[in-house]
Amino acid sequence: MRGKEYIVTIGSANMDVAGYSHASLNYADSNPGKIKFTPGGVGRNIAHNLALLGKNSWLLTAVGDDFYGQSLLAQTRQYGVHVDKCFLIPGENTSCYLSLLDNTGEMLVAINDMTISEQISVAFLEQHLDFIRSAAAIIADCNISEETLAWLLENSGDAPVFVDPVSAWKCVKIRGRLNKIHTLKPNRLEAETLSGITLSGRDDVAKVAAWFHENGLTRLVLSMGGDGVYYSHANGESGWSLPVKTQVINVTGAGDAMMAGLVSCWMDGMPFIDSVRFAQGCSSMVLACEYTNNPDLSVENVTSLVENAECLN
Repeated sequence: MRGKEYIVTIGSANMDVAGYSHASLNYADSNPGKIKFTPGGVGRNIAHNLALLGKNSWLLTAVGDDFYGQSLLAQTRQYGVHVDKCFLIPGENTSCYLSLLDNTGEMLVAINDMTISEQISVAFLEQHLDFIRSAAAIIADCNISEETLAWLLENSGDAPVFVDPVSAWKCVKIRGRLNKIHTLKPNRLEAETLSGITLSGRDDVAKVAAWFHENGLTRLVLSMGGDGVYYSHANGESGWSLPVKTQVINVTGAGDAMMAGLVSCWMDGMPFIDSVRFAQGCSSMVLACEYTNNPDLSVENVTSLVENAECLN
């Protein structure tokens, strides 16, 4: 990758507050465990992971001019992400995401306070239009408003846009604009919500993928849980990639790592199937780590993990 090439990620940044229970949760009582505060947010996590993978990563987001906001920017910069163009807003509270995980690492419930994401507006992005359009790749998460997403997809120029749906509730913002998206990474529920087609199992996946391509999407990377990942390109390339066996510690941030892996591989010109497999390796590394971003994430470590997984299959 040439040094002048850079990736712009546009999306949420928040402080993650995670509670880990030592045992099965009792909702009617206090549960012994541990509580951690870490930088988070879909867009911020993706930008962070890209920096760990050695990419020239820029983040465009909005944070409050408070303790959490200053801490978020300082820590994100420390990890190698360029945050110079972030919007620091006096008097606003930085976004916060509160999650509760059981003793298996499964996230059971979460509350998000992300009102400040509305400040990632068209007016804010217009100030950086030339910079955004000159990026080698653009990543957007669906935490930003529908108006901002629509403007971004219409004004991205020749830069390919990768979109993280975030959730079934938020992904509807892009339903009518799939023809402007290069790569979309939904899970089963998000794909069902967008397409209106029930995904009962593997037999329904090709039909759902066809719907996405008929509506203009170039690449679909569909996470199907225990069945693995189905990948499909508008040119006809498609297939399954088996899950990477992982001892799960924390599910938060795994999808963000996967998106970073997809973009990193696209920047490096890797074949689609190899990109998907590498992205699954990125996700596996985060699943096996107590942190939202695994500090050991690197091209070398992910490649080694994937190669070992292939030997076991």
